[in-house]
Amino acid sequence: MGTKYQIKICGIKDLTTLELCQKLGVDFVGLNFSPRSPRKIDPIMAEELLSIRHLPGFPKLVFLFFENSTEEIQKITEQFQPDLVQLIRGDQWVTKDLWDSLTKKKQLLPAIRIQSPIDSDETLEPNSELVILDSFQKGLGGGSGHTFPWEYVTNVKRPYLLAGGITPDNVKLALDTLHPFGIDVASGVETDGKKDPNKIIQLVQNVRNL
Repeated sequence: MGTKYQIKICGIKDLTTLELCQKLGVDFVGLNFSPRSPRKIDPIMAEELLSIRHLPGFPKLVFLFFENSTEEIQKITEQFQPDLVQLIRGDQWVTKDLWDSLTKKKQLLPAIRIQSPIDSDETLEPNSELVILDSFQKGLGGGSGHTFPWEYVTNVKRPYLLAGGITPDNVKLALDTLHPFGIDVASGVETDGKKDPNKIIQLVQNVRNL
């Protein structure tokens, strides 16, 4: 089985899905605390989910925030100590001090919503080791199921996770076209708004078999 590309499954809300991701060897799992997201969880749900964090090979843990207060972000991250904190560039609630602090600690996973061609990696948060390149949908921090024109990022050389409308059906084309560091998937492995184990399995198989 190939391991060239990294896989992030985001917006997990139930223990069964998280256990499946752990067993499949998914590289990153994302828990979403944004009040704007249908995948929002609260700290009580997070505590239940993270009861399996001790298992061998548990994926890197990413907490996603969008339009959360600085105080809430700090409180939740201090309580659970995720590996990475995903913030969306352009989120009017995010302060420069918070962004810079997480960057300095190598804990920031910036998500950048692509609206035009990228000419230079210097515009893509060069002080972070990894970024997410996602589609732009007004009022949403991601997970919309919409793709953006992939030709906008064909010149990007830095490590990034490709997000925005990735599914088991188009993931091979996406990876063959762009060769990113990996993929970030939320709605693409859902059916009727809920994580679909068959789609997760198919996505992982399609990536690992490349």
